Amino acid sequence: MDRKSIGSFIAALRKAKGMTQKDLAGLLHVSDKTVSRWETGDGTPDLALIPVLAEIFGVTSCCEASAGRRAARPRPRCWVRSANSG
Repeated sequence: MDRKSIGSFIAALRKAKGMTQKDLAGLLHVSDKTVSRWETGDGTPDLALIPVLAEIFGVTSCCEASAGRRAARPRPRCWVRSANSG
């Protein structure tokens, strides 16, 4: 994972939604300074926040949010089989 790429991707998605850093921070229960650090590449979101970011921004998978770019082709939302799927 490249922190700069992830940060740029988060910033682009946030701006495309017309959100401020403070708006996004409120949804994630973090500070706007934390969002700023992610976007400048000085840090990355906690892994627990990746699915939440994917949901907020409507990316097709958590992999896109953690990779810092959109996938070349759609991927399934979850690649882990459930206990009932055999």
